[in-house]
Amino acid sequence: MSYTPNINREKGFTILEIIAAVFILIVAVVAICFAFSQIVVATSLVSSRLTAAYLAQEGIEIIRNIRDSNWFTLGWDVNLSTCSSGCEADYTTGTGVLGATPLRNYTGNHLNIDEDNFYSYLAGTPTRFTRKITVMADSDYILRVSVLVNWQDRGKSYNYETEESLYDWY
Repeated sequence: MSYTPNINREKGFTILEIIAAVFILIVAVVAICFAFSQIVVATSLVSSRLTAAYLAQEGIEIIRNIRDSNWFTLGWDVNLSTCSSGCEADYTTGTGVLGATPLRNYTGNHLNIDEDNFYSYLAGTPTRFTRKITVMADSDYILRVSVLVNWQDRGKSYNYETEESLYDWY
């Protein structure tokens, strides 16, 4: 019996198999790149929301500090009624002077960040954040403090709002 090799037996890949493999590989790479870009955008948004939450809480703390520093000498709600239509405030303006207030009318100014990573309206690099503090009297003994932080990211507007009640506990 003699052996005759099969000449029609194919070795290797056909062009169709190579095209299918390259297509699957390209789809996988594009999906990974798309997922990565979405993660970068989401991380940026989460970082901005965290900063906005910090700035909103700081706004409430500024109002609380004004209330506490004026408690026994001026009255607990002095200088806070000017914020019923919105104010801007930071820790660097009007602090340390009895009766002085860091509150000024809301103009939509962007907060600045300085080299020590403190936010203010004075010195530093401008940021994309604005902060509006509103103080409303709910009664003779309760002030409702609302802080709205706005910013823009990739052409889209975002905001973060927090609210707290302050009481005349004396």
